[in-house]
Formats: sequence, C-alpha cells, structure tokens
Amino acid sequence: MPVRKSSLVVLVLLLSSAPAGAQITVSSLTEMQRGRIPGADSTALSTLYEQFNVDYANNDLQAGLRAEVFNAWGTDRGMVHLSQKFIRWTHGSTYLVAGNYYAILGRGLTLRAFELPGVVLESQVFRRRYTPSRDIEGSLASWTGDRTEIKALIGRPVKSDIPPGVPNVDRRQDWVAGGEVSLRPVSPLKAGATFVRLLPRNADESLSADKSQAWSGLAEVDFTSLLGLGETYGSFYGEYAKRADDEEGHGLYLSGNAGGSRLGISLEYKDYDNFVLEVNDPPSLVREHTSVILNRSTHVLLPATERGYQIEATYTLPALATLTANLSYARNDLTEDLIRVFKERYLGVDFEKFLPSFSATVFYDWGQDELKGISKHRTGGLLLEGAAWPNHTLGLDFQVQRATRPPSFTDIYTALSWQHPLGVSIALILDRTSDPLEVDDPTTLTQIETGARTWWAATLSARFAGRYEALLFAGRRRGGTACTSGTCYQVLPFKGLEIRFTTHF
Repeated sequence: MPVRKSSLVVLVLLLSSAPAGAQITVSSLTEMQRGRIPGADSTALSTLYEQFNVDYANNDLQAGLRAEVFNAWGTDRGMVHLSQKFIRWTHGSTYLVAGNYYAILGRGLTLRAFELPGVVLESQVFRRRYTPSRDIEGSLASWTGDRTEIKALIGRPVKSDIPPGVPNVDRRQDWVAGGEVSLRPVSPLKAGATFVRLLPRNADESLSADKSQAWSGLAEVDFTSLLGLGETYGSFYGEYAKRADDEEGHGLYLSGNAGGSRLGISLEYKDYDNFVLEVNDPPSLVREHTSVILNRSTHVLLPATERGYQIEATYTLPALATLTANLSYARNDLTEDLIRVFKERYLGVDFEKFLPSFSATVFYDWGQDELKGISKHRTGGLLLEGAAWPNHTLGLDFQVQRATRPPSFTDIYTALSWQHPLGVSIALILDRTSDPLEVDDPTTLTQIETGARTWWAATLSARFAGRYEALLFAGRRRGGTACTSGTCYQVLPFKGLEIRFTTHF
C-alpha cells in the first residue's frame, strides 16, 4: 500500500479508537464538473475534486490531515494526495505545531503563510483542480506572556501555483527559517522585530548559500486604553522591513484608525521596493469589494515597486443608513520613464431603516488602473432585498461599468434571486461585456471580432441539517481576477454544469 494511503488508514484507525473525551471533526468539499474551458478544451470533460479533512482534539492536543483527490475522466491527470498533516499542542501561553501550518510575522511584510478556505482553482498549466494554500511544512513554536511574545519557525514553504500530486515536480524546494520577538512594557504599547531567512536546497539535498533574508522592526500603540478615551478609540501600527542580502529592497507599512460611536476613520500607507521574498505577503491597501465587477477589476499589488495609501471613513445615521467612503492610490515606477498609477474612489450607502423586511445598498466607484491599461472607469450598482411574502426573500443585484482602455467598453452584471425560508435559493445571472479582450477571438488572427459577449447562468443552493450545503451551477462563467481576504487569483472561464457539496460533522 502506498505510504500516503497507509498514513490515511492509520490515522482513521486511531481516530476510531479515540478516548471518550476526545472530539473528532470531519469535513469535506466535493466539486464535480461536466463541461469545458472555452479556448482550451475542444470537447466537454467530466472532472471530480474532493478535499477531505479529519481533525482530532483531546484537551491540549490536536491532530489532523487533509487529503485531496482529483480525476479527469479520459486523461492522465488524476491524483490522490495527502497534502497536509499536523499535530499541535497548546498549554497556557505555549503553542507548538509540527507538520503543515499557517503563520504570520508582523503584518506579513517578511512572512505570511495562509490559505483561502472554500476556494478551488484550476491550474492553467497542469489542468488540475486544487485548493490554493501557502502553508509551511515543518515546525513552529510560540509563547505569549503579559509582556513578551516569542515566535520561531522553520520549514519548507509550498509553491502555491503548482497543484499537489504532479509527477516529478517538487512543490517544496526551499527551506525558510524565521521568528518574531515583541515586548510590551505596558499593555497598550508593543515593540518588536521579525527575521526570515530563505535557503534553497541543492540536488544533493544539502543546504546551500542564502537565497534571501530580511528583517523588520514594528511598533503598535493602542491610544484607547493608554489615554482613557472612553467611547472614542484610536490606534497606530508601523512596520519597516529591509532585505539583509545582496539585494537592495525595503518595505514600509503604516496604519492608524480613530473614531467614536458614529464616525470611524482608517488611514494606511505603503512603500514597497524590490520586496518580493516568495514567502511574504505585504498588505495591499486596496478595498476588497463584494461587488462582482469591482472585485474582478481589483488592482493587484506589485511589491517589487509600489507606493500608495488608502483612506476609509464610515458614518452611521442611526436607524437609517451607514455611509462608506474610500480613497485608494498606488504608484508603480516600473522604470525611470515608465510610471503607472492606480486611483479609486468609492462611495456606498447601506440603508437600514426598513430592516429586516427590506434592505438596500447603493454604490458608485470611479478611478483608473494604468497597470491594466484602464485610463478611467465609472462603476455603479444597486442591491435590493425584500420580503415578497412571509419568510420568502427576493433580491436584485445590478452593476454597470463604463471603462476606457482604449477603446471604451461596458460591463453589466445582473442577478435575480429568490430564497425559501427552508434554506433553498435560486438565482439567474447575466454577465455581459463589450471589452475587446473578451469579445475578440484570439484564434482568428486575421479577423477582429467586435460587439458584445454575454454569459448566462443559473444557480440552485440548499442548506440542510446544519451540516450540509449544496450548490448547483449551470451555464457559462466568465473568467478573470477574483480576490478574497486581500489575496487575488485567476479563475478560468467555464461552460457546463458544476455541483459543489460541503459537509461538516
């Protein structure tokens, strides 16, 4: 029996004989598709992706594993892979983990290991579906006291753009070691430092010279408790990072927020220069939108060269609405003569006067993203939800964007939805664009297609027993950028039928 399969069997046997006080959690995500990727597949394919997680907890001890399965019928791209396994021990202020883990040093300028829960991607190179994860395989130890915080880690980071189980491909070629030390002379004040060192591995499996290393210094102040501000709050965080190898580079991140019972303001500043460390993920300072069109056109951070800021303010009108205003700016000096600018201004109103029977959100957004060739854009949207009859909800989501690359083009997104009180919902989705990059067929080199392109789709979702959720998608899905938790990734277009089923028990 293969080692990975035998490891799975052994753990299942151990869990089945666990003591009575232990808790076992099992969750799974299954996604089946019947369809094709336009422009890549000539015929429809049937694929299956399965993610299976088992977690065991007994007092201070936790253990778990993740298995991923993929199969594309009629191809040789199938795989069964034990992608994660871990054991953790927590006791008071002490935390130890061996195996696969996630971690962050400071605010991620020097290191951030994370995953995007619930996201399933398909690699355009390897044509396999998988869960994107930037975990580390190794060990981590941390201790948190009243005045001191210490964290140390070592392990092999994964190359998250490569799916697991690809033959003859090593996803973990390098080693990383790092840590963080922070002191709190008084509770509202914190000062500390982080350090990371990336080591490549030679073919003979011996560690070679430094690949890259960096350090950072950080400071945090909570003015609310320091000054006794009462209902008014305020805080500040600053972190400066610098490369400690032969490369010149630095990263600076500053943030502050203040407010009271109705008004809240946050300010952030970034300055990144040649600060791509493979294991870091600096704050992007770009608003994460729930709007489909705005999320798809989000500016993607370039830590190699980017400076900018973000300012956001919210104001609450009691029993009426919440107003949100956001201003984001970034500048990329690609060369001395090649400068690209990103600007975005957002205004949104969430009406609350008629809750829970009726809700409404209105937004308007305008700006430019020269990295994508967009010299200007104007985007607006309206989201309405109301009770049509007792316990049934109808919804309308309408968004439109006018952008200039050039030439100018229009994007329209509309969704009509109905939700049953038992947890069943149905939606009809229209996605339409006149963007030449989408309308023109790249396979017809001598002809330029114009006009507009439309994607129609329908979804059916259901939740039941508090543990199961099913989602059915039928139709066409537009590809492009999508962003979750400040991280952006590429979604491939799809035409066909997709079923997603999640369980948790």
